[in-house]
Amino acid sequence: MDLILNMFFLNRSIFLIECIILLYVFLESERTHLFQAFILTWILVSVLHILLYSYNFNRLLISYAVGTLYLIPTILLFKETYWAKIFVFYMIFSITQLVYLIFTYVDHFISSPIPQIFIFIGLMLELTALPLIKRYITPSLKEIIKILNHHNSIFTLFPIISFLLLTSYAFLENYLLSTFVAIILTTLLLFFSYYLIAKSISATKRLDELQQISMTDSLTGLYNRRYFNKKIKQVYDLYLKTNSEFSLISADIDLFKDINDLYGHDCGDSVLTSVTQDISKSTRTSDCVARWGGEEFLILLPATNKEQAILLAERIRKRVEAHQYKFSDNKTISVTLTLGVAVAKPADTIDKIIKRADLALYFGKQKSRNCVISFDEIDTTIASN
Repeated sequence: MDLILNMFFLNRSIFLIECIILLYVFLESERTHLFQAFILTWILVSVLHILLYSYNFNRLLISYAVGTLYLIPTILLFKETYWAKIFVFYMIFSITQLVYLIFTYVDHFISSPIPQIFIFIGLMLELTALPLIKRYITPSLKEIIKILNHHNSIFTLFPIISFLLLTSYAFLENYLLSTFVAIILTTLLLFFSYYLIAKSISATKRLDELQQISMTDSLTGLYNRRYFNKKIKQVYDLYLKTNSEFSLISADIDLFKDINDLYGHDCGDSVLTSVTQDISKSTRTSDCVARWGGEEFLILLPATNKEQAILLAERIRKRVEAHQYKFSDNKTISVTLTLGVAVAKPADTIDKIIKRADLALYFGKQKSRNCVISFDEIDTTIASN
């Protein structure tokens, strides 16, 4: 009897250590007293086990019900969102308990002089497999956790359902071969399901990455010409339907060729990237900033009139002018922008709007550089000559 109890507590202790290690592998801890918290919970769980066992309740059911108390330190000790921690906890709890149950059946089917020896062997095999789990399973699970960290809580239902399925086996209270086979198939099904979930998320992520690559400029991270053409068509179509005014800014780095010639293309690329960041910081979330080609940018401003567009363009110009851009060996360089502004008008086409913004930009380059020019100013100038 003493040997049975000793093996039971040894196996349950190894099982707890294994689960804690898995939590630590899959989640990121934010507190230092990790094992102490789980040990305190283990003491509480052990006391409850002893108390409830004295009432002759279903032992497996007690073990599963009381074991959920480990969710408390899991929620308190790790950084991820509640949904991610609940998902990982019930995933680990349901799968490891099912594997434990499988070896419990093996131990029952195969008589051994040492009680629960096959459970012990199974736990040792699981511990030796932890490095493989960390190497091959953790990256995929991290993708699931990222999804859950963005509040996609629907995924949390799956491991909770798995736990309920595990609990249902406690009510069978038999050691039939058919039940043993069902438990094995359930375990394999869960492993395969988590694998499919991870692969599906990875494929979706890869698709998103490819889509992002197809619509952005590789150097600056801004939208590319292809995406911008699609976006301006959407805004233009809305303008035709609702007459919602929109504006366009064409911006160009002044004397950018001289920067490349004097300091090299690495400096030019660095300046281009930094100017891009300043432009993005100066615009609104509803605006669309694209690299149109070389050192030229187009900025689409939905629901924006001429005065608002000029103010925004002036804000961008001043920000760039005030910035000392660093490049190799902590050297700095000053650059300026010239910006042309055009506003959508009746009977316009997309090409005409872009052309007017470019003409305003060209006029600014000819005038003085480092300025903001509206196409309406050119119209007035032409009309007065």
